[in-house]
Amino acid sequence: MMGNESSQLSGLEIEEKAVEITDFWCHYQAKINDSCRYFSLKSDGSVSVFKGEAAAGPLWAISTPLEKFSNNLLKYRHPCIVRYISAWQQRSTLHLATEYVQPLSQVLNSLTPLQICIGLNNILRALVFLHEQAGMSHNNVSISAIYVTGDGQWKLGGLQYLCPFTELTSAYLKHARLHRYDKAVDPNEDSYEITTKVDQYSFAVLVDDVFKGKNNDEVPYLKEFKSFCRDTLQHQNPAKRTNLSEVLQHNFFNHEFITIYKFLSFLPLKSEEEKADFFSHILDTLKCYDEETVAKQLSGLLLSRLAMLDQTARKDVIPFILKPKNDRVQNGENSGFFNLTVFKGHVKPRLMQLFGVRDSQIRMLLLTHFSKFVQVFTHEELSHHILPELLLGIKDIDDTLVASTLVCLSELVPILGADTVIGGKRSKLFTDGRPNPKTKLPISQLTRSPERKKSLRDLPCSEDVFEHSELNTFDNPLILNERPSPVGGESMEDEIITKESSTSKVDSEADWSDWENTNRQLTVIEPDSTISPPLNDEQLIQLEPAAADPLLKNDFIPKEDLIAKKTLLQKAALNAKKNILDISELDIKNQKSDYFKKNTDEFDFFADMMPVIEKPAVVSVDTSEIAQGLSSKLNFVPDENLDESEGWGENWND
Repeated sequence: MMGNESSQLSGLEIEEKAVEITDFWCHYQAKINDSCRYFSLKSDGSVSVFKGEAAAGPLWAISTPLEKFSNNLLKYRHPCIVRYISAWQQRSTLHLATEYVQPLSQVLNSLTPLQICIGLNNILRALVFLHEQAGMSHNNVSISAIYVTGDGQWKLGGLQYLCPFTELTSAYLKHARLHRYDKAVDPNEDSYEITTKVDQYSFAVLVDDVFKGKNNDEVPYLKEFKSFCRDTLQHQNPAKRTNLSEVLQHNFFNHEFITIYKFLSFLPLKSEEEKADFFSHILDTLKCYDEETVAKQLSGLLLSRLAMLDQTARKDVIPFILKPKNDRVQNGENSGFFNLTVFKGHVKPRLMQLFGVRDSQIRMLLLTHFSKFVQVFTHEELSHHILPELLLGIKDIDDTLVASTLVCLSELVPILGADTVIGGKRSKLFTDGRPNPKTKLPISQLTRSPERKKSLRDLPCSEDVFEHSELNTFDNPLILNERPSPVGGESMEDEIITKESSTSKVDSEADWSDWENTNRQLTVIEPDSTISPPLNDEQLIQLEPAAADPLLKNDFIPKEDLIAKKTLLQKAALNAKKNILDISELDIKNQKSDYFKKNTDEFDFFADMMPVIEKPAVVSVDTSEIAQGLSSKLNFVPDENLDESEGWGENWND
């Protein structure tokens, strides 16, 4: 196979397997890398390459069949004739590169009668061009001379027998008959004096071949058109064969679908009023036809440059064509025209081509509807085709174009990722400042009865909620002070300040779920209760969180009682400080269940600068004061009458 280094098209890669082999050449599919991508609907640089050798015969004495075919393609350009790209010689083999095409014989069985009707219209237009504008006769109209592009358009090929009408003689036709389609050759053409009607006879045979096995009712006027071809185009007298330009006036080529196709094909020749009226009703008309046929035959024309620049089309047609049909359409949302499968097969390749067009109006139209069709592209198509074109758009001097491009780039971030879209190195510069609960609420709290409505107090918040502003943390009677230091040198005010700072710190770091814990028990000591045992440390711990909860205070203890009880508790704590005579009383092992108040006189234990430890003594406390709260056991008063040799009274290491 031919290498890339020896071809005139750089980056050309030719497939090894031929798609068609004829008497004169072999047809291969190929791809041009790193070059123009718009030779085919695929937008991937796909092309067709014909390789031909020298052939024997009087017609090929000067040039080979492929060389004549190549020269005629280069000379006679028409939208319905195969597009010429390049030709070069490699050793004894001539190479011809054209747009991507397939032989009609390979796809004919998959075409509908309506698609065949449009295809015949294209071939007829090409022949009329050659006859009337170029003055040339094709002389080889048949299925083998017709090719189909990627978007389903029929193109005329087989121009190796093309010659001017002035040179078309019986001898020329006799020399060319060896390789012509036998069925398309008039058996009596050698005896005719008029030889300019060869293509009419061949076209009638072509019509019969392409509609073989098709139902005549599938296309309007098909049966009448077949009869017209047999009676007129194949008439035994060539002089009575009508011109091909008159065949275009037949009703078969002027029904509704063909009329739409022709209007779009000749859009530059239409007036503004005609285009406005046409685009206002075209979608309603096309809904009557098969979506596959409409997309394959008309999607390219509907998304042509002239159609996309028309104001009426931009408002009434393009928004529906660029959006795949979605069955779940929300209120007020317009539905697309083509379903997703048809959209991917025929509209998506057009969009990839349009993103390469350097027209600001077309680009803005694509950017406006980008969110509607971005999901139909694969990751590879987005990253290799769409994204590079969008990145090119942000460098434009048009601020509106740049702003719309940035919006479309944001649509690609969730699909391709920010690394692919913006590139470069990234780092975490922002943090998530939302509160992160340490524990989850119990299921019992998550499933509360619906009858009870939540009040403001039931909702978690960052601060306590009080009914009255004067009830701050200090005045809350249920918040008990921490045990004073054993040395007894700190004042009550210092203890309260320390307690407040400690409480605020704990509250800020505490789990919010504890605020709603309404299952805690509150221990309340009545003033005239006969129960004598005082509160121990465990009871104090249980009492403090309950008192700190503002949600509980109104449900259990009146406000006035709480203030009075708090005052009595503080007085009892100060008196208890003075009555603890031995530090050993602070030990848990020596805790007494009952305390009685003992009235002793204070004395200065700093007199001789030596501590005197008194023997353990029972301290009696007034039961009325015990009922008001708890006593502090952290203060002691040493007794100088105790013997120094007795020490601390016990081994603290036990």
